[in-house]
Amino acid sequence: MSVTVIIRPKQRTEIQHLPWQAKGAGYKTLEDMIGASRRGQVEYDASTRTWSVSRTHSNAVILGLAARYGRVKVIQHGGVDKCVEACWKSGHPEKAWECECACAGRNHGSGYPYKVNVGGNSAGGDLSVQASEPRVFYVD
Repeated sequence: MSVTVIIRPKQRTEIQHLPWQAKGAGYKTLEDMIGASRRGQVEYDASTRTWSVSRTHSNAVILGLAARYGRVKVIQHGGVDKCVEACWKSGHPEKAWECECACAGRNHGSGYPYKVNVGGNSAGGDLSVQASEPRVFYVD
């Protein structure tokens, strides 16, 4: 199982599956990666076996873990899929690759808006939005 970093909006960045290190060395490893200037910047939750750092340190942790362990799985939550009425109502599915809507063709010609509709006076009509699926990628 590879080291996994989970990033969520407005929450601390979580690190899962960090290989065990004796005598609290995990704290030191992560503190060195983020250039911690004081204790407490790296937290550990024994009940979930999850480490965490401030979201501002996400990049440093991901790159540091990749350098140390070779490969890091990153799961990034957040973001919103958006689609305009002209796309879901009148778009033809076979031409989804031509879609210039924010949905990039994912909702093209479906006949259904996303979960939440927002009225609008734009050329595309109403806007529909929904939370996007988490983005999963690997850093080597």
